[in-house]
Amino acid sequence: MKLILPIAGVGQRLRPFTFSKPKGFVTIAGSRGVDHILTKIGSNLPPSTPLCLITGYKSQQIEKYLDTNYTEKFNIDYIEQIPVGYQADIPYFSGLGHAILLTKEWFEKTEDVAMAGLQPNDTLIFLSDMIPVRDYQFILEYLTHPEYDGVIGSMIVPADKTQFYGILETNEDQIIIDMVEKPKHTTSNQAISGVYAFKAKTASRLFAILEEQYKIHEIEIANGTKKRREFQFTPALQQLVDEGFKLLSAPFVDGILDFGRPEALLNGNRVLLEAHQANINGQIAKIENTMIINPCAIGKNTQIVRSVIGKYVSIGKDCIIEDCNLNNVVIGDNCFLKKIITQNSIIGDNVKIDSIIKNKITLGDNSFLLEL
Repeated sequence: MKLILPIAGVGQRLRPFTFSKPKGFVTIAGSRGVDHILTKIGSNLPPSTPLCLITGYKSQQIEKYLDTNYTEKFNIDYIEQIPVGYQADIPYFSGLGHAILLTKEWFEKTEDVAMAGLQPNDTLIFLSDMIPVRDYQFILEYLTHPEYDGVIGSMIVPADKTQFYGILETNEDQIIIDMVEKPKHTTSNQAISGVYAFKAKTASRLFAILEEQYKIHEIEIANGTKKRREFQFTPALQQLVDEGFKLLSAPFVDGILDFGRPEALLNGNRVLLEAHQANINGQIAKIENTMIINPCAIGKNTQIVRSVIGKYVSIGKDCIIEDCNLNNVVIGDNCFLKKIITQNSIIGDNVKIDSIIKNKITLGDNSFLLEL
């Protein structure tokens, strides 16, 4: 088994929180998004499982963090996806299909899986802004069934939201027969959840298809018959289906959280806290004269004094919270909050705020709102 994590994108929908960090580093339910994902992945796989990250935006920050925290669990490699242009100072990239294609040479190596005692080149691809409420184990179990060539994780979305997702159509056995990227009209509400698992032969053919389609994509751009836009992944998956590969649609019954938007971040925070209840990460420095209404998550070395915390409050590490009343709030690392009453708010890292009564606060990293 080899793991591929595309994490190049800017995460514009999560601005202002992604001005200073990648979207997978936004805090939710007490941990960075990427920590939730890698912890759940790692719980089902042996040490030294090969993991390749396709980086781009804030690539050095990503590499430093993973090299510090995950080298005992994964055999990590990095491939950088170079921006194809800029809008103002914001880079944009050539899409998920190209990001995965960049790992073709890495995928074809076998010595790393042999070292880990794994099946050669079965592959799991997962996105950095989709967190399962439970884990990925059922995807891996389905992949072992001889009748399936691959498994695509799915989720049920409301009919009025299907236009924002890749949509799957399946037969009565949940084998995929068609998939459409962001359709204007569809009768299906099974959406691709950003988790893809393939047996070795399927993955090899997938990379060949991506290579063929990308060459056509670039030729059309060079000839002026096509505008430069993202090279998508879904058409390659559809070609696998058209060629007769049996891809199973496997729903995340307990849910998978798309936290790529601020409003989804608060909802995801509630769902994860409900699923895992109270979560205290490491040694808390001090909790004094404080009521904590679970489920909440509190980070290492955080101090909370004379406050009411919860429900659904996530506080990062190294924070100081004094005289506050917080409900349904996500707070990043190294924050100072004093005399704050708020609910339904998202606060980034390194934020200092004092003496505010206001709901639905949204503050990015390194913000200051202090009484003069």
